[in-house]
Amino acid sequence: MTTLSWTVPMYLPETPSGIQVNNEELWHAMVHKAQDPAKYVPYITGCEVLEEYEDGLLREITYADGRKVSERVVYEPPTRMTFQAHNDPDIAEIVNEIGTDGDGRPTFTLRLTLTGDGQLKGQKDPEFLPHLSKTFAGSLLPIVHGAINGT
Repeated sequence: MTTLSWTVPMYLPETPSGIQVNNEELWHAMVHKAQDPAKYVPYITGCEVLEEYEDGLLREITYADGRKVSERVVYEPPTRMTFQAHNDPDIAEIVNEIGTDGDGRPTFTLRLTLTGDGQLKGQKDPEFLPHLSKTFAGSLLPIVHGAINGT
């Protein structure tokens, strides 16, 4: 399986001291993002939580292109959340994870694992992986800013 990964710092480097949040605040923001992703992720326009469980939820998200995908979201507190896609032909799983950089500051990592069909599509279509990378990498800063600003 093919996995793509991106990591960004969980602070706003454009501020003089950098605004940071603690891991508990980051975790709560990640849970909120799982329940209402359209506020954080530019390419998601809607979300309906279908069921809630002790360790996560089942949701149906609507992408900007109108596609609907159901996902089982598994909470792995305090640092990891896994989104298992049920009916996405290209994406098998997405992982969001809180970590730290070499200076001990919080980081946010997004990992995307393609399905077998998604991997084949990436091999046949030279635009597929760059488009996917641009889409997911482009969501990192809105997610970080949303977590930091408490939206």
